[in-house]
Amino acid sequence: MVYDTKYHLVWMQKFRKWVQRQDIPKRVLEIFSDIAAHHGFEIQELRVAPEKKGVIKMLDFTFVFDLLNEEQKSLVALMKEFCQREVDRKRMNELADKPVPPNATKKDLMDRIPWDIISKAHDVGLRQVAVPKEYGGGGYGDRWITMHALAEAAGYYGGKVGRLFTLPWKHCSTLCYAPKPIQDEFFPAFMKNRKTLFAASITEPDHGSDLLMPYDDPSVGKTIGYKDKDEWVINGEKMFCTAGGVSDYIILSVRTDKNAKISKAMTTFLCPTNTPGFSVHRVNDMMGNEVPSNTQFLFENCRIPDRLRMTPVNGAYEEMRSRLAGKSLHFMTFLGESQWEWEQMRDYAKKRIQGGKPIIQHPNIGMLIAEGDCLLRTLRLLIYQDAWDCDRMQDKQGLVSPLGWWYVNFWYKKVIYRLIEIGHEVYGGMAPQKELPFENWVRVNMSILHGGSTGSLSLVKASKIL
Repeated sequence: MVYDTKYHLVWMQKFRKWVQRQDIPKRVLEIFSDIAAHHGFEIQELRVAPEKKGVIKMLDFTFVFDLLNEEQKSLVALMKEFCQREVDRKRMNELADKPVPPNATKKDLMDRIPWDIISKAHDVGLRQVAVPKEYGGGGYGDRWITMHALAEAAGYYGGKVGRLFTLPWKHCSTLCYAPKPIQDEFFPAFMKNRKTLFAASITEPDHGSDLLMPYDDPSVGKTIGYKDKDEWVINGEKMFCTAGGVSDYIILSVRTDKNAKISKAMTTFLCPTNTPGFSVHRVNDMMGNEVPSNTQFLFENCRIPDRLRMTPVNGAYEEMRSRLAGKSLHFMTFLGESQWEWEQMRDYAKKRIQGGKPIIQHPNIGMLIAEGDCLLRTLRLLIYQDAWDCDRMQDKQGLVSPLGWWYVNFWYKKVIYRLIEIGHEVYGGMAPQKELPFENWVRVNMSILHGGSTGSLSLVKASKIL
């Protein structure tokens, strides 16, 4: 008896992902040929279909997509497809709206995180975009235009899931410039454990923005660290830290000289949250919560090894201030979500009939819809300008001027305040009920208006370096 068995095998990606770089297609052919030779198979035809470059069309709401190269476009396409396939906006809003008691446990806070989405994001390479290539990541930690384009797509197509991307991207980009032993400890742990998260903490009770104004005197900054042999002993409080309650590591900046001006007294450490003496003192229940909760820390003789010191002793101020520029990543994902909300307003205005015609044809409403579009366009330009400056101007330590970030922080809040007003006018026929389509977005953005200091204070900071 003779068998003549034939198979037509096709391997297809679940998500679009840029894999055909360098000699990868050639290597794929070699691998299949080797397998066939080993098992005695006959391959009648074997080929790797080429990428159809230049045909990805999406993100019609943003000008930047057409300026990206093919690899960047493929990454953004991956983010779009991932969010459309895996993310349920309603679920994300429900997770964010789960009650958060001040004494919530770490388990309570961990239960708010959609670990299934994070794990799948790791599978396709999105979670680790900013991890250096030598540790298996994407190597985009210093590619700000790329990360901002990804953040905008995450916010637009995934809503609140965007923050779960930008938080690790921002902090991984900071750790890309940490001492090599710290990178060797952190990045492998991050790549191995998909539940590894981390946060950054600067703000203190009564001394939040004083650390960065600066009022540059010894009275500013009450969380103190002193050296004891090969360890630093930390005492004090930190507050308003997003994702602090679920993080395994905190990028922590504290005063290490009691008598010096704050600009000459700060040192930054990588603090594992399982260190004795570290505790989550309070979970803040914001007006509108994000999925990763906002927390306050207490340090009681918390001992951090000197090997986890990220900056020179008393030399963290300029780096700490510069790293805040990375916060524009968060605001880009907020912008993406805000763009989506504006489109819902516009579409509602086209469907809502009053006086015998859609309300968008009423001058008072049509004008407001156009104003919202104009404001979002200006905000997008400003954020991408800041990203462009970061790509262009960063030095060997990745330091950039925080000026662009301060302007983004100011203008985002002006734009959002106005969009909230516009939304209440557009949805006026529904009254300000909980059922308003943008109710959750309003509450969260009212809380974000405090993030990174108020907009007005950002201009005060900017004035110091003009």
